[in-house]
Amino acid sequence: MNRETFIRTYREKLADAVRDHPDEYVWPLSELDAVMGRMVAALDRRSFNKDSRAFRATCKALGIKHTYAAIREYVEGLACV
Repeated sequence: MNRETFIRTYREKLADAVRDHPDEYVWPLSELDAVMGRMVAALDRRSFNKDSRAFRATCKALGIKHTYAAIREYVEGLACV
C-alpha cells in the first residue's frame, strides 16, 4: 500500500536528514520512533507539515509532487503515481 511505502520512505529520509543536518532538527536520532509515531498520527489526521527536508526528499524518492494534495492522494491511495 502507498501509505506504508510513504511511511517507510519518510522514516529513512528523516533519519538521513537528522544525521546530515542536525542543526535543522532539535531532537536526537534516538527519538526517531517517537517522532515517527507523532508524524504518522498527523498524517492520518491530515494535519502534517510538509515543509521539512525529509518530506521533500520523500516526495522526490516516490515521484510525487511536494504538495498537500499530492501527498494525501498518494497516502490515501486515491491516485496512481
